Amino acid sequence: MVFDKTVQEAHITFLEKTLSPERYHHSLGVMQVMLELSSIYSLKPEQAMMAGLLHDTAKELRHEQQLELAEEAKLEFVEPCEKLPIYLHAPIGAYLAARDLGVTDPLVLDAIAAHSFSAGMNNFNAPLSQCLRFADLLAPISEWPGMKKFKNVVYSGSAEEAHLLQCGWLMEFFQEKQVPIHPNLVREYETLSKKLGVSKDFFVRW
Repeated sequence: MVFDKTVQEAHITFLEKTLSPERYHHSLGVMQVMLELSSIYSLKPEQAMMAGLLHDTAKELRHEQQLELAEEAKLEFVEPCEKLPIYLHAPIGAYLAARDLGVTDPLVLDAIAAHSFSAGMNNFNAPLSQCLRFADLLAPISEWPGMKKFKNVVYSGSAEEAHLLQCGWLMEFFQEKQVPIHPNLVREYETLSKKLGVSKDFFVRW
């Protein structure tokens, strides 16, 4: 069972008005990937699809708007980098999903808020939250180096390996773009690296 068609249509109408065509199609893609992952990771399809569709609700708001909404939502920032759009759009997206679209499911809202690695620790590594971060990379606007390998690991059901790949490659990407790396990302990388004991070859892209 997928989530109610009337609700889904209302969400789609909202996104069509607030997102660019490229971002809107990305959101549809993430929703589809989430539906596919639901059977692999024992997710409820309706939760998976809703989180995927709404994850970037605030992605294209101006930074000033995001900061205003953060004040309205009374968000508490733990790290200075959490005010940057690349991190901030996730918790703001969760806030808009609740405020404007009536989403009340805490697992869905927490997954949206945590998909940029910045939001607190509520359900941070719940399967729904992890899969949303996976799906966000598997339904991009354009293909990226390593995407085929990442998809293979994710669809094999190897959540920890996929999470470690994602953390390692995101840290590389942020370093290249000179974006501050959130401590949550570093912590996850270090914890999983120690647990899995992988070599540098593990991060080779294909």
